[in-house]
Amino acid sequence: MTGREDDPPGPGRREIDETTDDRESRFDRAARSREASGSPPVSREGSHDFPGLSADFRVDILDHRDEVIVVAELPGAEGDAIRISLLNPQTLRITARRAGPVEEEPGAYSIHERGNGIMSRLIRLPASVMGEGAGTRFKNGVLEVRLKKVKTESGSGKEIPIR
Repeated sequence: MTGREDDPPGPGRREIDETTDDRESRFDRAARSREASGSPPVSREGSHDFPGLSADFRVDILDHRDEVIVVAELPGAEGDAIRISLLNPQTLRITARRAGPVEEEPGAYSIHERGNGIMSRLIRLPASVMGEGAGTRFKNGVLEVRLKKVKTESGSGKEIPIR
């Protein structure tokens, strides 16, 4: 198949008869319908940690022998606008405020996609950790959190007697 106009139509050739205006119009109708129904906007990315929650930023999680390391990309955030909370031994919350660009004169932007606001994410950790002894580092928009694992005794359990 060469993709030339004189190629005969068939299973390997798609006929495209929709104009750009038709596609845009169909998209606008779908967006208005979703808004009218009160449906929430669809997130581009879902949280792999907690389904149904949006993932505002990307993370890498490393599970080492005695610690868990979380590396988070927080573009546009400043170090003093980041909050890290260990909600329980296996759940970490990272929240950051991002300041948008300052517009020097109204209407100067041709495209304005980078916004300001709060980015937040719950992260399920691969092991139980403790907050004591945690270390953090923030440089060039990348946050690294090092958490010590909870030490478990060999056998990791306790026998419960029957009375």
